[in-house]
Amino acid sequence: MFTTSSIALARSLYDVRQGDQTLPVIINPKLQRICDQTDNPVECLITTVPFLREKAAINPVSILKIKVEAVDIKTKEALDKASKLLLYSSNSKPATFCFNVCINNYKSILESKHRILDAILLGDDKQLRVELSSNVDKIYHCEDAFEEANIKSPITKINSLLGKMISNSLTITIDMVHF
Repeated sequence: MFTTSSIALARSLYDVRQGDQTLPVIINPKLQRICDQTDNPVECLITTVPFLREKAAINPVSILKIKVEAVDIKTKEALDKASKLLLYSSNSKPATFCFNVCINNYKSILESKHRILDAILLGDDKQLRVELSSNVDKIYHCEDAFEEANIKSPITKINSLLGKMISNSLTITIDMVHF
């Protein structure tokens, strides 16, 4: 069962819009003011809260759902970029193979979104960790394909960011179990 932690300072309800959905997140009002002034307040909250020394009352499930949506968006971006690069790449079989590995892995990550959201809904932290860990592995397999083919990967930057986003989601999942 997922619960929220306590907060040392006064609480403030912060509604985070994610698509059609509004998710309530309880945070320190000072942090809210800081993050509201950034270009991406949600990312600010997600990246700042783990570094706070005090306990912050944040519904980890809400944050995790936001992270899942962010990973989904970034994965679609990576899929689009890899697909375009595949179309414009030379007829090199090794490069084609590498791009196809990445494209298949991105599609698999996108397909896992519903299993991840179901695991969050059911409070199944084991399944959640399995899905997220598998997705991290898929990103590394993509980069490994380029490395093994001795080809400089043109999608390393987006893979690195995507890997970090998924790993951060995994960290939030592990933290939820300790509440």
